Amino acid sequence: MKNIKGKTFNIKNNIYGKFSTKNNIFNRNRIVYCEQIPFLKWNAKAFIVNNDETKAHKSVGIVQVDKQTKFNEGDIIKIEPNGSCTVVWENNSPHNAFYVTDICNSKCIMCPQIVKGCSRYDECIELLKYIDLNNHCSIGITGGEPTLEPNKLITLLKQISKKQRYAKIHILTNGRKLNDINFVKKLAALEELDITYGIPIYSNISDEHDNITGINGSFKQTLEGLYNLAKYRQKIEIRIVIMRQNYQKLKEIADFIYRNLPFVVHIAYMGLEYHGNAEINYEKIAIDPSEYQQELYEAIKSCVRYNINADVYNVPLCLADNRIENFCKDSISTWKKTYLDICTECTKKDVCCGVFATSFKQSNFIKPIT
Repeated sequence: MKNIKGKTFNIKNNIYGKFSTKNNIFNRNRIVYCEQIPFLKWNAKAFIVNNDETKAHKSVGIVQVDKQTKFNEGDIIKIEPNGSCTVVWENNSPHNAFYVTDICNSKCIMCPQIVKGCSRYDECIELLKYIDLNNHCSIGITGGEPTLEPNKLITLLKQISKKQRYAKIHILTNGRKLNDINFVKKLAALEELDITYGIPIYSNISDEHDNITGINGSFKQTLEGLYNLAKYRQKIEIRIVIMRQNYQKLKEIADFIYRNLPFVVHIAYMGLEYHGNAEINYEKIAIDPSEYQQELYEAIKSCVRYNINADVYNVPLCLADNRIENFCKDSISTWKKTYLDICTECTKKDVCCGVFATSFKQSNFIKPIT
């Protein structure tokens, strides 16, 4: 995420607010960036300055930084006592999400998240106070595993519903805790939200799926969760992360979904982000998208034949079979998307997903499309 670090004054706890370069006396939820701290200091939650005009101000939180920020007007900022200023919600981004927990009950070998064992639900509920939602806003809920604290998840969803009825919600979950039918029943009762559950299946064979998640029995639990969601007519997306262990079975997984999970509304085939466990296990899981072009094409072709809506995420256009170009989406979150220098010459850069800035290694086969 976008971040700058500075020196704090009068800040002992985390501060949240809307970033602004305007000192609006009618909005006290702002974190104001300015050259000079104004006389009326009470109309902002904190100030970010790039000068040393701090000692005379004892009654307001201040972060002194060395360079101008790159934050946008209306972004939601978190200021920590250590001087870290982070954008936690981008005002103009379609990829915002509540990162509700670091905790997970799986140990997926290609997971890009770094697990720290910390719940963030309370922080997310606080953050929600400052966010302007609308009918066009799509909200992600991710982790870690969001369902490990079911009551907190439901509380967060209810708070979102109060702020914006029928908001579009996308919950990324491994689905294992959804094998509790009573939990699913409570989620389904939230009828004033438009929820889709994004759930991974890594293989059509239980042992292969379990080896990837690192948990025996996870395949069975996930399937039980999927059928529970289907019983209550919830929207389900299946996510298939493509790695060395399963790239040859992409079509078989599509066939399995068609025969066993006919209620699925969308399949997302996903390229790897080499961060976290994916970096640790790089030699075991790594595969370049150029290596599975044919397998991915055959899988997409099966989805079309089965009338299943399918897309490809996180695979640059130059690495995909040109026959499935229309299925490749600009999917990488804005805060961690980048392009290589060579991409400057590409005629399709504006519609390409780019690459993960968080990945420690990039494909050697990326080239401009001219």
